[in-house]
Amino acid sequence: MEKKVLLCVDGSQASRWALDYVSMMESSVLKGLKITLFHVMNPVPPFLRREAQTKPELFRSLRAMEQKYRQEANEILETAKTRLVEHGSPAENIETLSMPRASDAARDILFHSEQGLYDAVVLGRRGLSKAQELFVGSVTNKVVQHADRTPVWIVGGQVENEKVLCAVDGSEGSLKAVDHVAFMLGHNPDVMVNLFHVTASLASYCPIDFSEELQKEIQGDLMKSDLECMDYFFSRAVKVLEEGGIDQSRILTSIKSTTLGIAKAIANEMEEGGYGTLAMGRRGENRSFFLGGVSDRMLVKGTSAALWIAG
Repeated sequence: MEKKVLLCVDGSQASRWALDYVSMMESSVLKGLKITLFHVMNPVPPFLRREAQTKPELFRSLRAMEQKYRQEANEILETAKTRLVEHGSPAENIETLSMPRASDAARDILFHSEQGLYDAVVLGRRGLSKAQELFVGSVTNKVVQHADRTPVWIVGGQVENEKVLCAVDGSEGSLKAVDHVAFMLGHNPDVMVNLFHVTASLASYCPIDFSEELQKEIQGDLMKSDLECMDYFFSRAVKVLEEGGIDQSRILTSIKSTTLGIAKAIANEMEEGGYGTLAMGRRGENRSFFLGGVSDRMLVKGTSAALWIAG
C-alpha cells in the first residue's frame, strides 16, 4: 500500500533536519515513500488587497508582492527537493506544493493534510531555549494539538538511526501509535521496534505522604495491576505489529520502574538505546498522556530524535 507524507518546509535549519530525517528513513525502512514538500506562503496584507481594488499603483504593488512570495516559495521547495534527491530519495516520488496562507499556517497545514489523506505530517522543530520557544509555541504546537486525524512527526535535530521506541501505557491511544508504526514500517525486514512501558512510582499517582509500610503495600498493588494490564496490552500490540508485516523477532517489549518521572525515563531509554524515533499516543490513560502529560514534556525536552504522535 502506498504511503505518503506531507513534509512542511520553510527554508530553516529545522526543516532541513526534517528533510534529512525523512530521506534517511526512506532509504532504510520506508522504501517507496511518497513525499509532498509543502510551503505556506506569507499572506498579502488584507488592507493592501482592499486598497488595490481602487488604486492602480497599489494594484501593481500587490502583484509584485505576490510574485515575490511565489518566487521565494519556489526557491524553498526546489532547494528542499534537491536536498532529498542528493540524499537518495527518488525524484519521481517527490512533488512540491505551495499555497498562500488562508488563515494561519497550522490550520492550512492541517486542512491540506486531511484533504490529501496523508499518512503523516512532518515538521521540523527549532531549539527550545527561552529565546527560541516561538516555533513550538506557534505552528508546530498548534499542528500537534489539533491534528486529530493525521499523525504528526516532529524532528528536532539530526537523526542518524532508524531504530524505533514506541512508548506505551496500555491505553487505546498508545495502541493507535503502535498501529501507525505497523502501517508505516511494516513489511521491512530491517525495522526494529521496542514497545516500552514505564511503571511510575506511587508519588506519580498520589502526592499523599503514606507511612512506609502502607506505601510499599499500595506500590505493590499498583505494580501488580499495571503488569497485568501491560501483559494484555503487549499481546494486542505485538499482534498489531505482526499483522502489519513486522516479524516477531524484530519486536521487543520492555518495562522499567522509575522514581524519576515517566518523561525522564523515556528520554534515558532513548539515549541509552540509541533510538532515532519515539512514537507515542496522543491520549493515554485518563487522557493525560499527551498535552499536560508525557507527550508534551517529550516535545518540550527538544531531543534531536524524531517524535511521532498518533491517535
